[in-house]
Amino acid sequence: MAADKRVSDLLRENGLKATKGRVEMLGLFLKAGRPLGQMQIMEMLGLKLDRASVYRTLNAFTEAGIIHMAYVNGRHRVYELPDKCSGRNCHPHFSCRSCGMTACLEGFQVRYKGNLGKGFVAERQKVLIEGLCPDCKEK
Repeated sequence: MAADKRVSDLLRENGLKATKGRVEMLGLFLKAGRPLGQMQIMEMLGLKLDRASVYRTLNAFTEAGIIHMAYVNGRHRVYELPDKCSGRNCHPHFSCRSCGMTACLEGFQVRYKGNLGKGFVAERQKVLIEGLCPDCKEK
């Protein structure tokens, strides 16, 4: 119950109502400790929220700064808590091309030098490494 209170407080601090669906979704992010996609969230919640509700909630969380989009691969978006990233630099991520699992790669950083030249202005750095996760590699 203390976790639900923490989640509710976090929502209210960011100007959002602590509805049951929002509390459950934000709780998933806190428990998962890794980026999650919309379909993963829906599977983890079971039939508690429909696709449109999950989409609207992800948008509300992103606009409030509670989560951020870790990366976009085609139409597939993955979201995570922003606690491991700065405003301009995010840690690298790994995405399994077989099962779709996404993991944070902590412990190393890709350095951004800051000079792209010829008028380019970098706003955010994102790095995605794709391959096979340990489970899919063994199959």
